[in-house]
Amino acid sequence: MGQEIQVNLWWRMVDTEKKAHEILDLRGWSCPWCLLKAKSWLRRMSPGQVLEILSTDPQVRKDLPQVLEKSRDRVISVEKRKEYFRLLICRG
Repeated sequence: MGQEIQVNLWWRMVDTEKKAHEILDLRGWSCPWCLLKAKSWLRRMSPGQVLEILSTDPQVRKDLPQVLEKSRDRVISVEKRKEYFRLLICRG
């Protein structure tokens, strides 16, 4: 049974690394521009699709999840990379 749990956790980790349907590169841009572009791109996507957002603005980590609270879209993950942030958003 312990091995089954480890396998399930491993698949969840792999799942968050899956390729996004769309990649929105906002490196160099700041909020609120990042938020407006992300919402615009999400509106064009189908439910269940994943949008990958790349941003150098640290404020996007806080602001985007707050903006998405009013929608069905959900943050899957937020990662801090060496020079930017990577967010995965699932279209609701």
